Amino acid sequence: MKAGAAALHRQLRSHPDVFMPELTEPNFFVTEKNWTRGFDWYRSLFAGAPEGALLGEASTNYSKGAIFGGVPERLHSYVPDLKIIYLLRDPIQRIRSHYDHAAERGREKRSPESAITRRSTYLRTSLYGAELQRYLEWFPSEQILVLLTEDLRDDPEPLLVRVQEFLDLPRYSFPAKDSSPPRGDRTARDGDPPRVWDRLLKKPVEADALTIPAPALDRIRGDLAADRELLQRLVGIDLTGWQSLERC
Repeated sequence: MKAGAAALHRQLRSHPDVFMPELTEPNFFVTEKNWTRGFDWYRSLFAGAPEGALLGEASTNYSKGAIFGGVPERLHSYVPDLKIIYLLRDPIQRIRSHYDHAAERGREKRSPESAITRRSTYLRTSLYGAELQRYLEWFPSEQILVLLTEDLRDDPEPLLVRVQEFLDLPRYSFPAKDSSPPRGDRTARDGDPPRVWDRLLKKPVEADALTIPAPALDRIRGDLAADRELLQRLVGIDLTGWQSLERC
């Protein structure tokens, strides 16, 4: 969530050997969302897929295990050979964007200092190492690709090459940045404008504009730093660019 999944979804959807449904986030494997609709409903989302196309979707709620439990198990029961792309953003920048998004839409009335706590959704959604551990209990590491939002933003071409290799896709020249979405795209159903690439990736988060006070960040910084250490042990990825985890 708030890490560029919609932008990556649109890029992958443009690949001729990939089929992604118009409903970007079906949330089928979340019991609190659409699980009760049944697998036939989920299958119907892919009814227009060409023969042999790789099928995918981008439900960010699948990466909120501390809030929506049991998703890896359900995914494994239906698609054990699933390949998973986990796109991560500097966690404090993600929290700022998450809070700003909720406040802009009237879903968050509390001040940042009151809302951003160790038990908040803002923090729990940003504990990437803990989330990855849940998936590694059900899927082997070779079926999970961990990427950084900063790489997608700053140098997307080599990242997209890695994605194609991971998915065993033939090489394809993706559109520059994020061109206009395919007709019928429903990423914007929660109010996001269509040019998600520009909004989520290219436009920097202005920390001062979000006015998250230092005490609120200090409360969660230790949890995030510990989770970063866990994440680095799990995937061996260089996360030194997440400078915002260090105390100012």
